[in-house]
Amino acid sequence: MIDISGKNYPTLSDIIKVPENDRNSVNYLGSPGVFLVISSSVKKSSGSGLKYSDALVSDKDSRVKVKIWGEIKNGSLLFADYEYSKDYRSFSLNPISIIDGNSRPDLLEIMMPHFEVSGYVEILDSMIENVNSTYLKQLLKIVFDKDSETYSLFLKATAASNNHHVGIGGLLFHTISVARLALDISSNYPEVDKDMVLTGALLHDIGKIYTYTSGPDFEYTDDGKLENHIVIGIKILTRAVDKIPDFPKYLEMVLFHVIASHHGALEFGSPVVPKIPEAIVVHFADEIDAKMRTIIDTLDVTEEGWTDKNQFLGTEFFKWRLS
Repeated sequence: MIDISGKNYPTLSDIIKVPENDRNSVNYLGSPGVFLVISSSVKKSSGSGLKYSDALVSDKDSRVKVKIWGEIKNGSLLFADYEYSKDYRSFSLNPISIIDGNSRPDLLEIMMPHFEVSGYVEILDSMIENVNSTYLKQLLKIVFDKDSETYSLFLKATAASNNHHVGIGGLLFHTISVARLALDISSNYPEVDKDMVLTGALLHDIGKIYTYTSGPDFEYTDDGKLENHIVIGIKILTRAVDKIPDFPKYLEMVLFHVIASHHGALEFGSPVVPKIPEAIVVHFADEIDAKMRTIIDTLDVTEEGWTDKNQFLGTEFFKWRLS
């Protein structure tokens, strides 16, 4: 619940915690809810002809796709009646009042999705210290200089505008997860250079600090649309490498290949496919973390049984429990 002007309103997390069989009425928690609209697209009902929005709404901890009657802008704070359809296993919202989120920064801060990253800065620092290569460690310390704009933006950035790790701190959370996975994978292969794997994992998405807005809708910036995060990241790293005297061109080439190829295929945004073992490790660690976060987020809002089809992964998922 959130207190607004002395009145308690349920947020999305409160609403979806109620077991599906107990969602039997409009506003089944006793009062309308408050929601942050992350994204929306306007449709028209084939039956009534009325306009509605397919929208993604959130609070600090949860995100769910819903139907909102009427048109609504991204970044809006929505006070609405909510209703759950057991037939369609989805929520619909009927707006009572709509507020521009930027006009209430106090509510926006509470409602924007956040990732719990307590202790993650210390993990990042420890990982950097564990890099043995003098040049790669220097590079990491320049990029993650605590007094730099890059570092400040990195701590708060989202990892995506949709699908996975969307929210404040999402990029830091995702980066540490990818680095851990990459180290775990490479530990099985003594031939793989661990310094290159760790450096590539920590830097693979650094371009995302300029790719998305800081919320509430986490939309693409002009830079993000025109260049994409891989190109932006290479530019950031080029400037950082130029600050290190005698940085080996061969090492720069290999590291930039790891960054450029981490999406794994040309059709997914990489200008080149992975062609060295370290690039393959970083690519699959990134893919595992992105897909697992998507699956976990999808299952979190499902009580039991099948989810709806996830467009990002192209399938539905099954939530099971041991009896």
